[in-house]
Amino acid sequence: MWIFDLFKTATFRLAVLFALAVTASTSVVFVFIYWQVATFDVRRVEARLSEEVLRAVNEPEDQLRRQLERRLASDLRRLDYVGLFNKDGKPVYGNIAALPGSLAIDGLPHTVEVLPLKRIDSGTEPAMMVARRRPSGGVVLLGRSLYEVYALRQLVFAALTIGIAPAVALALIVGLIFSLRGARRLKTINQTIVRIMRGDLHERLPIRARPDDIDHIASAVNLMLDEMVRLLDQIKSVGDNIAHDLRTPLAVMRISLERGLAAPSEQGLRSAAQRALTELDHALTTVTALQRISEIELGRRRGEFRRIDLAEVCANAFNLYEPLAEAKSITFTLDAPAPAPCLGDFELMTEAVANLIDNAIKFTPEQGAVQVVAKMNSGRPVIRVSDTGPGVTPEERGEIFKRFYRSESSRHIPGTGLGLNMAATICNLHGFDLRVDDNQPGAIFEVTPHNLDSEESDSVTSPVLATASPH
Repeated sequence: MWIFDLFKTATFRLAVLFALAVTASTSVVFVFIYWQVATFDVRRVEARLSEEVLRAVNEPEDQLRRQLERRLASDLRRLDYVGLFNKDGKPVYGNIAALPGSLAIDGLPHTVEVLPLKRIDSGTEPAMMVARRRPSGGVVLLGRSLYEVYALRQLVFAALTIGIAPAVALALIVGLIFSLRGARRLKTINQTIVRIMRGDLHERLPIRARPDDIDHIASAVNLMLDEMVRLLDQIKSVGDNIAHDLRTPLAVMRISLERGLAAPSEQGLRSAAQRALTELDHALTTVTALQRISEIELGRRRGEFRRIDLAEVCANAFNLYEPLAEAKSITFTLDAPAPAPCLGDFELMTEAVANLIDNAIKFTPEQGAVQVVAKMNSGRPVIRVSDTGPGVTPEERGEIFKRFYRSESSRHIPGTGLGLNMAATICNLHGFDLRVDDNQPGAIFEVTPHNLDSEESDSVTSPVLATASPH
């Protein structure tokens, strides 16, 4: 049954179309060559006979007979017909006994069927003849056998017909070969897809060393599978982290309530209830942050983007955290001397910058410094938040933006582990990259448009950059 499936493949259909195209193009050439062969000699014979008859009618009879004798003597292949008839139609000289009944005496070439000169057993043969009446009333007839012309036509026709068959057969054979290879390849891809559908998400579609269109599609599918695996792992990790982070406040809440029930005084019960409320607020903060991140990831607010000033965004976030920095005796400065316009949501970008500032103040010791910078770099807005805290090790720079990630050295510092993830999510929604670098000491968090350093950055269409959109 696989052979019938092979005939249904796109490669085989393409081969059939190619074979038809070869047949059509070869047929056009065949018709042209055949037409040239079939008409060239005939036209040449017609022109020569018409000219010779026109000269012969005015020649004296004795001189005309000598010319006809020389013509017959030089005709070694016996292809020429000559005839000289009196005014009564009786033959005077020549190799034809009588005027053909179908031949008009008008000086024009005509094709007639006559008895052959040397093939007496083959019936009649076609010949080109011209008959013209002389001034004396007689008739001059000149002709040429078309037997060899017609034989050449048949030979050319047979040769071209035989020549088309191998070309068509070769195209079909090549099509079958490529169809077979394509069918095997698609069968392998289909088997791989079936295994993936059955749950083996680590399977990948095969890609050859020299990729073609199918390999490009397979590569895109493999990238999609990689992203799916990453998202599934992230979902599993998020679930585990949620369970881990909520277990502690719930456990503390339960213990506090149990102690409150066991307390001998109402004051003890009130204290226990207050501790339980504090832990419940912590749990609600975690859940609210997760919902907020999910809402941002859906991008529902992208349609509300308008022209905003990131310098104003940074100033707004700076004012929110200036009292907290003063309380920790941290030198807190803002460097936003000029507008930094972009397209975005003012509240969301304020929230992202606020999370970065909150993280910087949280990890910066007393007498440290935190700086917020908003400026234009090569015509594009850039935000930097730097601190003089412990910094971020190179190994952790790819992890700190994940949900619930908290390094072992910061477990004692209050937090949900969602602030940087939320900031990265908001930046990504706006078409920004959020990167971290070393400040020696401390860390620098930098918000830059996608592909800022790429040569193709000027051609990137993004709602982030006011200069890239007429809006």
